[in-house]
Amino acid sequence: KVKVLLVLGHELCGAVKAAQLPVETIEKEMPAQLQEALKSIKVGLSQDRLAGLNDSRALDREAVTRNVKSQVERLTKDKGLM
Repeated sequence: KVKVLLVLGHELCGAVKAAQLPVETIEKEMPAQLQEALKSIKVGLSQDRLAGLNDSRALDREAVTRNVKSQVERLTKDKGLM
């Protein structure tokens, strides 16, 4: 079992930015493996919370933060890790 797990995020993350695209765009323009990864990230992004942000830097920061929190939550529920 994992004793310590560190999840990092960074501003201007291309994957988080791409995950904010409409699902139709992701499915039409991305390879299958990338589609799965982006859809997984998209699930953790709070679209309601992001929609209220007009500043692109604030939007980016919030999206990256939401993604990190979502990944931590997902990983802590994984019985194979924890």
